[in-house]
Amino acid sequence: METASNTQTKSRALPKPNNIITVPYSYDDIEFYRWWCKLLNPFISLTGKEMDVVAHFLLQRHELSKCTSDPTILDTMVMSGNTKAKVMEECNITKKHLYVIMSTLRKRNVIVGNVINPRLIPNNRQEDNGIFQLLILFRGDTKA
Repeated sequence: METASNTQTKSRALPKPNNIITVPYSYDDIEFYRWWCKLLNPFISLTGKEMDVVAHFLLQRHELSKCTSDPTILDTMVMSGNTKAKVMEECNITKKHLYVIMSTLRKRNVIVGNVINPRLIPNNRQEDNGIFQLLILFRGDTKA
């Protein structure tokens, strides 16, 4: 078992966190994906409705991942007409409005190559036993 102190002795290890915030969540609940989109929003600059649409697509992707783990199949299913119809209904928007939002999501690189940008999909793994951790590093230096 690896502890925080063991991690720090390895090459370029991360220091212990200064602050920890615990947020109750469920991957099966839209609120997790709404919070996820709010955390990402400084990087993707979306409106509230656009974030809501992305959150619903991410929830649908999670639901579909229970049936298949193949990312190609998941990506195809998420962008299918059936999933889009469900998102339109849940977000209370028209088909035309969805297409306008989808265009914006493409411009903002939320959707790339007709799939959700993999960097924006939360990495919720079965082996993490229901704990999702997000590490945000604020670096004071200019080195990346």
